[in-house]
Amino acid sequence: MKQLLLKDFMALDLYKHRLSACIGFFDGLHLGHQALINETIRIAEETGTESCLITFSPDPWTVLNNKSHVNHITPVKDKVRIAESLGLDHYITINFTKETSQLSPQEFIEKILVRLNVENLVCGKDFRFGHKGAGTVDFLEKKASYFFKTHVVEIDKMNAVKVGTTQIVQSILKGDMEAANTMLGRQYAVHGFVVHGAKEGRKIGFPTANLEVVDEYVIPEGGIYAGFIWIDGVRYQSAVNIGYNPTFNTNDYVTIESHILDFDQDIYGKNVKQTFVKRLRPELKFDSIDALVEQMTKDVQEARTILSALED
Repeated sequence: MKQLLLKDFMALDLYKHRLSACIGFFDGLHLGHQALINETIRIAEETGTESCLITFSPDPWTVLNNKSHVNHITPVKDKVRIAESLGLDHYITINFTKETSQLSPQEFIEKILVRLNVENLVCGKDFRFGHKGAGTVDFLEKKASYFFKTHVVEIDKMNAVKVGTTQIVQSILKGDMEAANTMLGRQYAVHGFVVHGAKEGRKIGFPTANLEVVDEYVIPEGGIYAGFIWIDGVRYQSAVNIGYNPTFNTNDYVTIESHILDFDQDIYGKNVKQTFVKRLRPELKFDSIDALVEQMTKDVQEARTILSALED
C-alpha cells in the first residue's frame, strides 16, 4: 500500500495514479467504513483505477475546536495497519490545518481531489466538506461531475442498529466489548510497550505484563477483561485488568495489566497488541490477598473458557 502525506495542498502536483477513492476521517474503520472501502475496491477493479483511502490528520474536529490529546478508536498507526489489511492500494493523509478548513467546497474539489487524480469518489450520504461543512453529497453530484463521478453508499445501519464511531466509543467506555466488537467487525485492540511495574501480581502467582500505551486510545471502562495478546506475531489468551489496583493501592493512575495464560517469558520492552473480548467484572478492592487470589483464579478460568470457545 502506497502512502502519501499531503502537507501543503498548494504544492500538490497531479498525482500520477488514477484513483477511485473513499474519503473521511474513518476513526475505527468499523463495518460501515469497511462498506465504503469494499465499494471503492470494487469500483477500482471495474474501472481499471487504483483504490485509495483519503483521510485527515489531525482529526478535523480537534483543529476546529482547538482541542488536543483527544482519544480515538484507531490512532494514526492503527488506522494505517487496518487500511492496509483491507486491501487498499493507496492511503493518502491530508494535513488538516486552519487553512485547510477555510477552503470552500469548490476549492477543496479543485485544489485537492482533482490534483489527486480522483476519478471516482465514494462517500457516505452524510459526508460534509469545505468551509463550515458547506459541501454535501448533493454539491458533489452537481458541481464535481465534470471532474469525477460520486458514488454514495448507505452505511448508517447494520441489523437495524446504527453503526458509527460515537456508538462504538460509548460501548467501549461502558465496557460493552461485545457491542463494540460487533460494530467494528474485529476485536478492539490497543498497542503498547511492556514496562516494569510494581510486580505485586508476580508475588501472588499472577504475573502481569504492564502496558505503557503511548497513542491516544479510547480506554475501556475499568474492570477485568478476557482478551488476546499478540507478542511477536503469536497470539496468547489473557485476563486483563484496567484500573487502579485498589487492593494493593499502588496506583493513582489507570494501568493496563495483562496476565498472559500459559506464558513465562521476558518480554520487557516489546510492543504488543492487546484485544478486549468481554468484560468479566468491575475492578474491586478485596479485604485480603487470599480473597483476591481466589477471585483471580475464577477470572482466569472464565477468561480461558470464553477465549478457548473462540479458538475452536
